Amino acid sequence: MEIRKTIETDVLVAGSGLAGIKAAKELSDLGHRVLMVTKMKIASGSSFYPLKASLGTQVTKDAEDEQTFLEDIEEMSRGMHRQDLAEVYVHEIPERVREYPEIGVAAKKLDGERKACFAPNARNIYLLSDWDRIRRKVGEIFARYDKLSVMEKTVILTLIKESGRVTGAVLLDENNELVLVRCKAAILATGGFGSIYKHNLNPNDVDGSGHVLAMEAGARLVNMEFIQFIPGITAPKYKTLFGEHTLMYCEDIVDGEGKSLLLPMLPEGLSMRDCMEIRSTHGPFTHSLESRYFDIAMMKRIAETGNEKGFRLLFNPAIYENKEEFYTVYLDWLKERNVDLAENEIRIAPFAHASNGGVLIDPRGRTGVDGLYVIGELSCNIEGANRLGGNSTGACMVFGKRAAEDCAGYIGTVSHGNADEAVAAGRLSGMFGDPASADDTDAEAAAERARAVTEKIREILWYHANVVRSEKGLTAALEEIRNLEQAVDLPLLISRPDKRQLAFKVRNFLMLSQVLLLAMLERRESRGAHYREDYPEEDEAFSRRLFVSARPDGDVHLEFLDE
Repeated sequence: MEIRKTIETDVLVAGSGLAGIKAAKELSDLGHRVLMVTKMKIASGSSFYPLKASLGTQVTKDAEDEQTFLEDIEEMSRGMHRQDLAEVYVHEIPERVREYPEIGVAAKKLDGERKACFAPNARNIYLLSDWDRIRRKVGEIFARYDKLSVMEKTVILTLIKESGRVTGAVLLDENNELVLVRCKAAILATGGFGSIYKHNLNPNDVDGSGHVLAMEAGARLVNMEFIQFIPGITAPKYKTLFGEHTLMYCEDIVDGEGKSLLLPMLPEGLSMRDCMEIRSTHGPFTHSLESRYFDIAMMKRIAETGNEKGFRLLFNPAIYENKEEFYTVYLDWLKERNVDLAENEIRIAPFAHASNGGVLIDPRGRTGVDGLYVIGELSCNIEGANRLGGNSTGACMVFGKRAAEDCAGYIGTVSHGNADEAVAAGRLSGMFGDPASADDTDAEAAAERARAVTEKIREILWYHANVVRSEKGLTAALEEIRNLEQAVDLPLLISRPDKRQLAFKVRNFLMLSQVLLLAMLERRESRGAHYREDYPEEDEAFSRRLFVSARPDGDVHLEFLDE
């Protein structure tokens, strides 16, 4: 595992979604040397998911609305949010939304006010769209900075700490070569972990690698059990984001035989129409509202039958008579992709989407580990058991700027570390084992087993750690994944340059999947995005957040705390 190249920079920024772009530009404006690394190309990740028409940002209307906005967040968080982060957001987002054009994003304010997903009150919404244009503009803006460098198709294998602070990282570049980076600080903005699930509405690079990096560096994770599942279109165009607002015009959801999927699930007193109307107000599944039966019905039928083709929605053609901008933008975008809700057979199913939990941060994006900042979806930000629509994009701007400002002050007080190539190589050996030699046949067989393990993990999680969870299913899933570890030969994979990315991916999947399952097992209640079929009620005894940390021996520690 020879490291042949060393790069020195002030700040290493990982991830090129909205949060990473914002932080990198802020630091560059202050004259600091910045190296951005991204697993794909610049302007990627969930911020610019190609099978989604647009994103929104929810913005505080005025000073009076700040308190109302905080109450909205508190109501839907079910006690799982961090108040100081929420206060920062509602106060600063009106200013930050004006800065979108500075990073190449055109944000158009929708006419009037409207309720965002899960928001009890209407307020201003800004719409972000046209990912290709954003990508071009970001490239043009970044090209103006001499001290800003970008490495695409590059992953961070591990962070390096000296005297308790982050001073570097080992990268795997696009040529599968190992690179040592010496830096004064690192800002991780690598996104969520949706692609660890078989069916997800994320690009492939949203794989949870940042969670493992941060945890191994000493940061804590929190609220990991609250991952959002959201209906996605399975046909006629698989993995397309479904616009939940269209359910206002949906008359039923039916199985392959044309029988209502939802009607048998509804309790007395809740009509089909009422359930659909509530469900049209929010994208992700939540246990907190009576619309929960819509998603539970789908997932239970999938678990019973193994049929993953999705369920048909029956739309009223009157949907195309609605000329509100929020409808026309989405419906026109679908038509450009030859999808017509009234004419085509539209099928949907639950897809893994966004993680409400993540790395614990303070209002400056600090993690408790000197020199390590986390922002964007990777962080456990202003939300709790439910995430209000339009807050995730805004949080990228608010905390991207705050982290950059604090980081700029921090790096002025420290020097570069002393880690060399030998130290970095030793760190990798500790993670993957000493490289093992083998012939090409053995190496390819090991790679095939590793690929099979990653796909099996994705399937296990989708069936057992989805909308409907239970101790039986979660425990069986955990045991099966632990058994899969025996099939993976990390030393052999890491010894081959062309297999290193696979070694990194399968290791992360094995670690993160177990963290998720353990967190879901610990919370023996139903709250927000977390629904336990065997504990179907919200329980006051669990009104604390669940923290996850790494022990020195590599095991994980879980603890409910009042933090």
